[in-house]
Amino acid sequence: MVNLAVKSGYRPQASDMSVEIDAYQFFLLRQRTEGERLAMAAKLTKGAKSLSLLGIKHAKREHSFDWVKMTFARAVLAEKWQPNLTPIGEDETLWIQDSIELARQLHALLESWEIPYYVTDGVASIALGEPRTTRDLDLVAEIAPKDITRLSNALEREGFYCPLGAIEEIQSGRGNVLSVTHIETILNADIIINSNTPFNQSKMARRRLIAVDPNFSFWVASPEDVILAKLLWSRLSQSENQWRDVLGVLKVQAENLDYGYLAEWADCLSIVDALSQAMTEAGI
Repeated sequence: MVNLAVKSGYRPQASDMSVEIDAYQFFLLRQRTEGERLAMAAKLTKGAKSLSLLGIKHAKREHSFDWVKMTFARAVLAEKWQPNLTPIGEDETLWIQDSIELARQLHALLESWEIPYYVTDGVASIALGEPRTTRDLDLVAEIAPKDITRLSNALEREGFYCPLGAIEEIQSGRGNVLSVTHIETILNADIIINSNTPFNQSKMARRRLIAVDPNFSFWVASPEDVILAKLLWSRLSQSENQWRDVLGVLKVQAENLDYGYLAEWADCLSIVDALSQAMTEAGI
């Protein structure tokens, strides 16, 4: 019999889920590897895109495109899939590819150019915590702004579109994000230039290599750094999704976390109360 006793204050991931069911689901997720949790998320993402595409096709048979755009797409796809709703040619399987495949491509390219990087935000939260759908890929790269043209040229040779304006902003110091799109699969990645702050340098130093399958690994931020970064973003944006990701990583990684590191940086980043609340709601 599995002991699923949880502490007072434990918060399920969804308001309509019981504490017992939530605790049992995370018990099962802790038995899975990072690669298995990523595979679960990939199926969710592909399923959501396939269902969206089916709905669009059905609606377009009966209504004008303007009507579809104002009702179905706005209500269902606006935040997640509408940015990707461009002509996809004959091969619809390309459109339902997921961000993990994009990580596979970028890992090979960045490793070949010896550019240190790590995946963060949604995909990192999935690997380390709760599987969910994700629209794009966010990664942090250790590259000087003056070298961004070299990177963009390499990306374009691999089939990516790199906006010239973003490249110029990075080179001039006005920006730090290169948002690229893989032309064939229409997948998007935000490549964030790592900044020289103590916390950002610590995150890069503590990145870890995780295995998706026997032939593919990529670098992700440590679970502690994902938690801290998302607590910061949650404070700034008041995002319920960021908070849910924090709880997911805490619930899965509870027995493996460096709590001394969490406490030290939570104090430095002025998020001690937020970390304490998240730990309580995660049953720690």
